Amino acid sequence: MKPGAGNIVVCAAGLKGFAFVEGLLQEGVKIDSLVTYAQPDDQARSFERICELAARASANLLETRHPTPRAGDLTLIVGWQYLLSQITPSTVVFHDSLLPKYRGFAPTATALIKGDREIGVTALHPNVGTDEGPIIAQRSLPITYPIKIETALTLQAGLMKDLAVDIIERWRRNRLFATPQHDESASYSIWRDDTDYEIDWSSNAQAIERFVNALGFPYSGARTTVGGTETIRIFDVTALPEMHFEIRDAGKIWKLDDGRPIVVCGAGMVRLEKWQHENRSEFAFQRLRTRLGSLRHPDRR
Repeated sequence: MKPGAGNIVVCAAGLKGFAFVEGLLQEGVKIDSLVTYAQPDDQARSFERICELAARASANLLETRHPTPRAGDLTLIVGWQYLLSQITPSTVVFHDSLLPKYRGFAPTATALIKGDREIGVTALHPNVGTDEGPIIAQRSLPITYPIKIETALTLQAGLMKDLAVDIIERWRRNRLFATPQHDESASYSIWRDDTDYEIDWSSNAQAIERFVNALGFPYSGARTTVGGTETIRIFDVTALPEMHFEIRDAGKIWKLDDGRPIVVCGAGMVRLEKWQHENRSEFAFQRLRTRLGSLRHPDRR
């Protein structure tokens, strides 16, 4: 088959995948096939929305976690969490970091928790290593805090869409070149589970604000225990100025501001703005003398 004469296939999952597909269609890109799958606890309804986009675009829809890219097709992969059984020279994976930084899992959450002032995306040819393949192209943009993970992912999907439009043109001209990564500059972002959602109140207020914002929608939300018994998910906080406490007990509620707890942190304070019970029911703070949290993670300061 003549290079660039095949079909455009998009494998997309999650909120980022949905925003990517929607952006391509808005650019007038003809997607021949859409491959997707349902993710557990997908609060953004990304699977259903991607299926709706496929129907609207009259694209073939395939539900599978293990697609098999075909030689001759341009296969664009966004938000995918499973290994591919086959790779072709025109298989392109979009990774939400500026590789070789943050190879691995949840790089955007890692970047926001750390307070990076720039986020970006990379288009690469996949290989057997973890995000080690040669780089086709990259885009980046500056960010300011506070910023929600939903906003960051949507911005990154826009960058990926812009890259994809350029890559499609390069593929059609048989000029899909790539450059090897510099392994000596690599860093890694390890997988996260629910334990990693626990707020460390001994961190400073700005770090806690970043942490909460990095784990909100479409993720489950940062969590803490109340009085050592009940668990709540916290979706929004505001960092407040420092107060001098002679003995600082991080995690204690200082006061209730119209029902919103102001919590002592390792440095500074935060006011809880939006939260709910672990079972997603409403939770009201009734007592001032309440301690939040039980775990300590000094490395998160």
